[in-house]
Amino acid sequence: MIEKKTILVTGATGFIGRNFCASAVRKHYTIIALSRNANKAKTCLPEVKVIESLEELPESQNIHCILNLAGEPLVSSRWTKSLKQKFIDSRVGVTNNLFKYFSDRSLAPEVVISGSAVGYYGHGGDKIFDEETPFCEGYSHNLCSKWEDSAFKFDELGSRVCYLRTGIVLGNGEGALSRMVPPFKAGLGGRMGDGKQWMPWIHINDQIDLIFHCIDHAGIVGGINSCSPNPVTNLDFTRALGKTLSRPVFFNMPSVIALFVFGEMAQELLLTGQRALPRKALETGFEFQYPKIQSALNDILN
Repeated sequence: MIEKKTILVTGATGFIGRNFCASAVRKHYTIIALSRNANKAKTCLPEVKVIESLEELPESQNIHCILNLAGEPLVSSRWTKSLKQKFIDSRVGVTNNLFKYFSDRSLAPEVVISGSAVGYYGHGGDKIFDEETPFCEGYSHNLCSKWEDSAFKFDELGSRVCYLRTGIVLGNGEGALSRMVPPFKAGLGGRMGDGKQWMPWIHINDQIDLIFHCIDHAGIVGGINSCSPNPVTNLDFTRALGKTLSRPVFFNMPSVIALFVFGEMAQELLLTGQRALPRKALETGFEFQYPKIQSALNDILN
């Protein structure tokens, strides 16, 4: 069990990264954030040591764990060929640089927890996905697969490697809800397309707890679905959010409009989904604080 040791975090200024670092500091871990913008990171994370280059690490510094969350946000704008390449480079490139640095050192991290997403499985309709389910080819799968493959190189150094196949992370004023809540509050909320697509989701507190669970449990290796044991369809999510905000959900965005406005991003992220279940988390004793969508939204928004 790794306790009160040193964790190197990439993507520390993102939604998950900020919340993880704050929680880890409270648990008395030593946190080092690797960031391209040290000033921004220091503002976001005043209690964390921030570096802009791995070369700033002392030669004797022992990194027990790497939490690798760096990556260009997938919902930053309409996807273009250059932006899709940036999605890959910002994930795979950072991970390859980490591996090169640690392969040249005598001390490899004990565990590497690298980001991924349930998009690894591709699109499956109502098919249930757990960590052993074969994938379906597609852009989302290829992106996640490349990222996981780059992290797996750490296995050569003797590190235990985990991939967080994360669903939609829900938190107050951040992540997906930051974009969803304003139109719902204005009474303009509704389903996307036919609303039958599955939305694997997780409360931010459970997301952070699951990361610590992966750090502490030496038997967790490879992909782990980071999502609630109760995925919902887009229609059910819409109804739950409307109920939480006491707003009607009469509107909907037809698929053709979503595709026109968002292009490929709509097909990959909005109109299709994965009915993913966290089998590995449950089998290793993880207990979700918020397993149901209504209780999660009530906690976050009320």
